[in-house]
Amino acid sequence: MDSAGAPAPLVAGIDLGSTAMKMLVTDAAGTEVAAAQVPTPWRSGPGGTTEMDADALLGAVRALADTTAHRVAEVTGAPIAAVAVSGMGETGMLVDASGFAVAPAFAWFDPRGAAQAAAFPATIRAEFAGRTGLPLGAQVSVAKLAYLRDQGLDLAGLRWLNLPEFVTASLGGHTAVEYSLTSRTGLIDQDTGRPWTEMLHVLGVGETFLPPLVDAGSPFGEIHGAVPANLAGALLTVAGHDHLVAAEATGGLPADHYHVSLGTAEVLLRVIDAPLGYEARGRLAAHLINEVRHVVPGKHVLVAGVKTGLLLRRVLQSAGINDRAGRDVLDAAVMALPYEGALPAGAIHVSGARNDDGVLKLTVRTDGVSPAELFSAVLRHSNDEIGLLIGAMDRELPPAVTATLTGGWAGMAAVRRARAHALPAMTASTREQETAYGATRAAVRLLSTIPTEDWNRTVNPLTTIERRGMSAISTPAGRMLIVAADQRNGMKAAMKDAPGGPESISTAELAEAKADLLRYLANNAPAILLDPEVALPGIVDDGVLARGTSLVVGLDASGFETTDGLRYTRFVPGVSAKTVRELGGDVAKMLWYTRPDKQDAHSRVAGEMRKLITECTAEGVLLIVELLTYQLEDETAGEYAAAFPSLVADGAKLAVDCGAKVLKLQYPGSAEACAAVTAAANGVPWAVLSAGVDHETFLGQVTTAMANGAAGAMAGRSLWKDSLSVSHDLREDYLTKRALPRLRELADVVDGRH
Repeated sequence: MDSAGAPAPLVAGIDLGSTAMKMLVTDAAGTEVAAAQVPTPWRSGPGGTTEMDADALLGAVRALADTTAHRVAEVTGAPIAAVAVSGMGETGMLVDASGFAVAPAFAWFDPRGAAQAAAFPATIRAEFAGRTGLPLGAQVSVAKLAYLRDQGLDLAGLRWLNLPEFVTASLGGHTAVEYSLTSRTGLIDQDTGRPWTEMLHVLGVGETFLPPLVDAGSPFGEIHGAVPANLAGALLTVAGHDHLVAAEATGGLPADHYHVSLGTAEVLLRVIDAPLGYEARGRLAAHLINEVRHVVPGKHVLVAGVKTGLLLRRVLQSAGINDRAGRDVLDAAVMALPYEGALPAGAIHVSGARNDDGVLKLTVRTDGVSPAELFSAVLRHSNDEIGLLIGAMDRELPPAVTATLTGGWAGMAAVRRARAHALPAMTASTREQETAYGATRAAVRLLSTIPTEDWNRTVNPLTTIERRGMSAISTPAGRMLIVAADQRNGMKAAMKDAPGGPESISTAELAEAKADLLRYLANNAPAILLDPEVALPGIVDDGVLARGTSLVVGLDASGFETTDGLRYTRFVPGVSAKTVRELGGDVAKMLWYTRPDKQDAHSRVAGEMRKLITECTAEGVLLIVELLTYQLEDETAGEYAAAFPSLVADGAKLAVDCGAKVLKLQYPGSAEACAAVTAAANGVPWAVLSAGVDHETFLGQVTTAMANGAAGAMAGRSLWKDSLSVSHDLREDYLTKRALPRLRELADVVDGRH
C-alpha cells in the first residue's frame, strides 16, 4: 500500500523472444504477481526462411497483455504503472510515414540476405566489422534490408523499428530506436553512436531511415487504446536487447564475469567500460564476436553467440517432443548417461552451432543412437564452439573468472552439467523469465526517474488528456522538442533563390516547402508546429506527417495589429480550439505579444489568454502559450535591453496567472535570468524558442536554459533558415545534410547527452 492506503503500483516486463513472447508483472521489489506467454507467431518457409507479419505480432502481443492483465486483476486491484519491452535483435519492421509495416519481419536466423551482404561494395565489406562491431553476414539487419530492396521494395521514405520499438509504438509510445537493439542492425558506427552514412547510402536511404536513437530505459510515452483497465495509461519504455537485459536483471555485471543466456540463441557476453576500437572489433568479428552498445548507457559489451537453443529445439522436434513433460523425461535420460555419452568416440558428429550456421547436421556412424545421445552430442558440440569464442575473447581481455547461466534451457540439468565443463566457476539462475524480469527492473527505474511525474505538481495541473498531449510533443526522455514551421513570410524570405524574390512565392509553393521540411526534417522530431493558413490540413491529408511525429496547430495569423502602441495577435479566421482536432492536431499553440510592464491581469491580452486556455481545456486540447516581448516606440534600445530579462519572466508569470499550462518563451539572456523565468513559471514547463539565431548560439542558449529549469526547446529558423529553396531537390539535399544534423545535435542537448 502507498501512503494513502491504495495498492502500490506494479510494473511489467515484456520479452519478445524467438520461441515465445512472455510478460511478467512484479511489484517494485521484484516479487512476481502474474505472468503469461504466447508462442512467437513465426511463419516458416522453404530453406529455413522464417518471417512474421505485423498483424500476427500485434495480435499475439494483445493476447499476451490481456491474459497477463487479467491474471493481475484476479489477485490485486493495483494498476500496472509502467511497462518495459525487450526482445530479440536483428529483427525489425519497416514502416511507412503512418507507422504501418510494409514488409514482414525476418527472423535473425533467416538465411535471406547472404548474397546481398556478399555483394556490398568492397569498402563496406572491408570496414563493416570495424565500424559496426558485427561480422558481416545474413544475420545482420542490413543484409535483410538489402534483400528486400532487391525484391523490389523501395526503402526511400521508410523507417526502421526494431521489434520492441514497433510494439511500443503500437501501444501508443513515441517513435524512437534504442541503442543496444540498433547496434545489432549494422546501421550505426559504434565509435560515434551515429548512423553509418556510407551504409545508408548503399541501401538507398538517408539518415531519416533511423528514428532518433535513445538509451535503454528512456521514456517512450504512455499506453493508450483498447487495453485492460489496469494497463491504461501505463508509462512505456524499451528495455533493450533481450540477452543484455537478462544480464543486468540482478544488477551490474563484474568486468571479469561471463553472462550466458541460453534461449533459441545462446549468448556469451562480457561488459566493457569503453569501445575496444576499430582494429579489435575487426579481430573479434573474424570469430563472429560482436562489440556493441550495452543497455547500460555509456558501456559496451562483447557478445558471442552460438545457435545451441535452435539445434536443441530441432532435436526435440525430430524426437516428437513438444511439451515440458517430454523434455523432462529426455533430461533425465541424458543425465543417466556420462557427459561423454555411452557410445564409442566419434559415433555421432554434429555441426551447425556456429552463429553463421544454424543448420543441424548429424553424422551417425553406429547403431543404438537414442534421442538422449543426440541431445548430449549437440551439447558437447556447442561446448566446443564456446571454447573457441572464449579463447578469442581472452586474447583481447583478461580471462573471466566466473560465469552465470540463464535462459529457458538452463532449467535442464543436462544443459547445466554441460556448461559447467565449458565455463569458469559457473552458477545457474533459477529464474524462469530472466529477460522479462530484467525488463521489469527497467520499468521500476522509469517510474523513479521520469521527469513527467512533475507535470501535475504545478499551479496549473494538466488534465489526463493534456498529459497525453505533453507526452506527444516530448522526446523519449520527457523533454519538449518541436520543429517550428508555422512561419509564412519568414519562410518565404529564407528561399533566397526565388527568381522573382520572396513575394513571388505562391501559397502552393510555400505549402510544398513546408511539406518537404516535415518530410526531411521534422519527421525526425517528436512534433512539428504548422499553420492552418498554408500547411493544414493538406500535409495531413497527403500522408506526409509520420505516425511518430505529433502535430501542433498554430492558431495565430501572420503579423499583428498595433493599438495605443501595444501589439496584438490576430487569430487565423475560422480556427479555434474546436477545429484543432479537425485539422489533425494533437496540441495547439497561440502567440501573444506582451509587455507585462504595461499589461496586467485585467488587460486585453490577459483576457484573451484566459478565454482560449479555458476553451482548449474544455475541448481536451493542450495549449502552448507563446509569448514575445518587444521594444516600444518610445523606448531606446538600451532601455529595452536592460528590461528584457524581467519582461520575459514577468510575461511568464502573467500567463501562468491566466492559467497557462505550457509556455514557449524567448531566451532571457543568462543563467540567472533563466532561473528567474523558472521561478516565475511556478512549476509550469517552459521551452525556449530560437528567435532566428544561428544554430551554435541556440545550442548554447538551450544548454543554459535546460540547466536552469527549462523543459525543452522549439526551434525553427535556427535549424532550417539556410536549408530552403524553391527547388525540391535542393530542399531535400539541404534539409538532410544541414538541418537534420542540427536537429540531432539539439535533441542531444535537450536530453542532456551533451
